[in-house]
Amino acid sequence: MPNYLEDARHAAEVTPMPAGFWIKALDEDDLQDVCRVEQTVFPREAWSEVMLHEELIGPFRVYVGVFDENNQMVGYAGTMHSPETAEIMTIGVIPEARGHGLGKAMTQALINASRILRTDSIFLEVRERNQVAQTLYEEMGFEEISRRPRYYHNPTEDAVIMRLLLDY
Repeated sequence: MPNYLEDARHAAEVTPMPAGFWIKALDEDDLQDVCRVEQTVFPREAWSEVMLHEELIGPFRVYVGVFDENNQMVGYAGTMHSPETAEIMTIGVIPEARGHGLGKAMTQALINASRILRTDSIFLEVRERNQVAQTLYEEMGFEEISRRPRYYHNPTEDAVIMRLLLDY
């Protein structure tokens, strides 16, 4: 019997990366690197080590990390899958590595994994003030479908809910 989740992780790992960077599917052995990136990218609302561990080992999850030429993790992203949909749980790139297209590459890796799992649509939430991310997602085919008032804190702001419909 095929292992579709492993196939999805492999599809994510073979996604082309910008020069000088490489990607791999993450597991619990990568927890400390994920925690370091999480604290750097989201210092005021970072997930705890326990939460991140649960995400990395959770069922129906695909998490990827991007590493630089020195084999240092500079970003990570992940999805949670159900039979028909996926939700991008997080995408983060450390400030020093931004501007290389890593967010886009990781998003594409998660889309590639979702296609292997025959997902109909992918959802995500983004801060209303994060226009850079919203523009990136729109360029990749995501559309705003609704808003969640006062969803984020530090500072408080709405979440823009976006969806990408996958066709086969």
